[in-house]
Amino acid sequence: MTIARGSAALVFCVGLLAGTLLDRGEPAGAAGSDILAADLHVHGGLPLDATLPPWELQREARRRGLDVIAIVGHNQTAVTLFESILSSDVIVLPGVEVGNAGLHLIAAGVRETIDWRLRADEAIDATHREGGVAIAAHPVRRSWLTRNERALRELDGVEAAHPLIYFEPDGRQDLIEFWSRASAAKPTVAPIGSSDFHGLPDMGACRTYLFVKERSAGGVLEAIRNGLTVASDGRGVLTGSADLVKAVEAHLATVSVPGRSIAETLVSGTVLLALVALLILK
Repeated sequence: MTIARGSAALVFCVGLLAGTLLDRGEPAGAAGSDILAADLHVHGGLPLDATLPPWELQREARRRGLDVIAIVGHNQTAVTLFESILSSDVIVLPGVEVGNAGLHLIAAGVRETIDWRLRADEAIDATHREGGVAIAAHPVRRSWLTRNERALRELDGVEAAHPLIYFEPDGRQDLIEFWSRASAAKPTVAPIGSSDFHGLPDMGACRTYLFVKERSAGGVLEAIRNGLTVASDGRGVLTGSADLVKAVEAHLATVSVPGRSIAETLVSGTVLLALVALLILK
C-alpha cells in the first residue's frame, strides 16, 4: 500500500509539472469589452476542493478566455487567505458553496462562511447581508430538494447550464424545469453557466456572459443582481433574454473560445485520478 501511495504521489507531481509546461498562457477572449466571460463555480482554496491552488486557477481562467471566476469552497471560504497574492488581470470573486442534503447554493462575493444548516431562504438572506449574490447550484432534483417558494423569489441567479447535462440522462430537463420555475417566480433572475471545476471538466466548459457597466467585482455582482447575463452550455445553446442572447451571439462571432488539446485532457484526467488515489489509499 505504501508503494501504491508513493506511485500515486509521483504521478500527481509529474502531472502538475506537465500541465504547467503545456500552459500556453492565452489571453482572455473578452478583454476590453462590456461583455465579460465568467465561470462562477470554480473550486479551490483547500486540497479537497480542487487540484489547483487559487493562483493557478486564475492562470487557467486566462487560458480558457475567462475574465471572471468565482472561487468557492464546500462550506468554507479558504480562498480569502490567498487574495493578496492574486493578480488583477482576471477578476476573482471569493465565495462558498453552501451544501447540505437538499440544498446547493453558490454564495459569490462573500468572505464569511454561510451556515450550511440554514434553510434555502435563510442562506440566501445571509448571502445578501454579506453583500454577495445567491446562485442555485446544479439545481437538479437530487441537489435542490426544498420547495421553498420564497427562496425562488430571492435567488439572484440559477445555473441553467452545467456539465452534468452531458453525463446525467435527466440533467438538462431538470435544469430547464428549475429555470422555468425560478424565472416565473422572479423574472429578473440571472441565467448562469458554470463548470463546477474540480480539475475536470474544463474550466469555462459552461460559462456566463455578463453585461457590466464597469470591469470590476462590483460591476459583476451588479450585472447578476440585474439579470444582465446569458448562460452558455458550451455547445451552442444560450439561455437568457432574446436581446441579450443576440448580443452575445454577435460578440462570439468576433472572439474565439480556447479549446483544450488532447495532451492537456489526458494530463488533467491523470492528475485527478492520482489525487483520488492519494485520498483513498491508507
